[in-house]
Amino acid sequence: MTQSMQREIVLLLTWMFIMLVVGLIFDATLVFLLIGLGCYVTWSLYNLNRLIRWLSKPTKQPPEVTGIWDDVYYQLYQIYKRQSKARKKLTSILSRFKKSTRALPYATVVLNELGEIEWFNPAAKLLFQLHSKIDIGQRIDNLIRQPKFSSYLNKKNFDEPVELEIQHKKILISITPFGGGQFLLSARDTTALNKIDEMRRNFISNASHELRTPLTVMSGYVEFLEHKADDKIKEPLDRIQNQITRMNTIIQELIELARLESASEVDHTNEINIIELVEDVYNEILTFDNGTHDIILEMRACTPETIKASLFGNRKEVRMALSNLLTNAIRYTPENGKITLFCELHDNHLSIGVEDSGIGISYEHIPRLTERFYRVDEGRSREQGGTGLGLAIVKHVLDRHNATLYIQSVFGRGSIFRCDFTLVHIETNEKTDNITPIDRSL
Repeated sequence: MTQSMQREIVLLLTWMFIMLVVGLIFDATLVFLLIGLGCYVTWSLYNLNRLIRWLSKPTKQPPEVTGIWDDVYYQLYQIYKRQSKARKKLTSILSRFKKSTRALPYATVVLNELGEIEWFNPAAKLLFQLHSKIDIGQRIDNLIRQPKFSSYLNKKNFDEPVELEIQHKKILISITPFGGGQFLLSARDTTALNKIDEMRRNFISNASHELRTPLTVMSGYVEFLEHKADDKIKEPLDRIQNQITRMNTIIQELIELARLESASEVDHTNEINIIELVEDVYNEILTFDNGTHDIILEMRACTPETIKASLFGNRKEVRMALSNLLTNAIRYTPENGKITLFCELHDNHLSIGVEDSGIGISYEHIPRLTERFYRVDEGRSREQGGTGLGLAIVKHVLDRHNATLYIQSVFGRGSIFRCDFTLVHIETNEKTDNITPIDRSL
């Protein structure tokens, strides 16, 4: 019990005692007690009415009162001051937010929990042709009338943005929840970027196709000259032939990259038999290596008896990615070195990877390995026939299959490249151990 309440009880008891004494004097105890209680109730109702009027229109100075009502006014006034301060701070933050979003080049729209527009910046006004006097309070899907957007909005799964075509423009829209049930919609016009990207892909594809014909002709003439040349001329001709072969490889991989970038989404209803795929890649690489390295296949808990699930996607692309990893391992592993193609079954995903005892890669190079034409050692890569495109192709294939590439390497001790694929359904007849994730992931 607070001190104010204690004082109020003491005052009430004192008042009732006084009325009791007066009642004894006039021989009307009950009457005076009722009169005293009525006065106290009247006084309390009067102060309560003043409190209600003050709460409806608070002033900087509360009314002057005594007793417990003074403490009530004081506490309420402190709450009022804190709320007023918080309101001013919130207004200031909102004002700064509006000023900053007005300066943003991206369209920004604030939506309430019903998807109704509460505010938008000038960029949104231009992009979506909005009008503040008409569209404030309108549902956003009434203004952006596309089934794809309506479905995106109703599902309320905003982890990924959605791309729409509005008035012949490519618009990338993302929604972020914030505040009490509000949403921040941001959109940007990606038409120009898409056109530039398409032009780049077309240029690479066309240039690659155009280069193949002259390179084929050059290769034919070099082969013809090699048969007629003496030993002094044969060595330079061999070098020319090697460079032509390397150029053909680069062109082929550029064409493959352009195809992957422009291809439609992977059909995830196509089933890929895991064991058959891995064994096929393994047998192919044995023929390619021709006994130069010790290449082994490890099916770690991946046998017909333990695995009852398959990958889903494009078998040709996944096969190409694994072949690239094995080819890289062969290229950068000394002769008689050990290369392991492994397949590991986890609780909810499958890992297929390549481990080698090759030259390894320094830590600082790992994050950039999947960039096009990136080489750790340019001179050594050219000597080994590397193009700098193999891992870029692997990354594109894995991205298209919602898979992840992990890389672990120690310079001078070898490398591990692991591809993690999500499996929709797994049934196993024996328990598999969890495998520690590889560090230095990419």
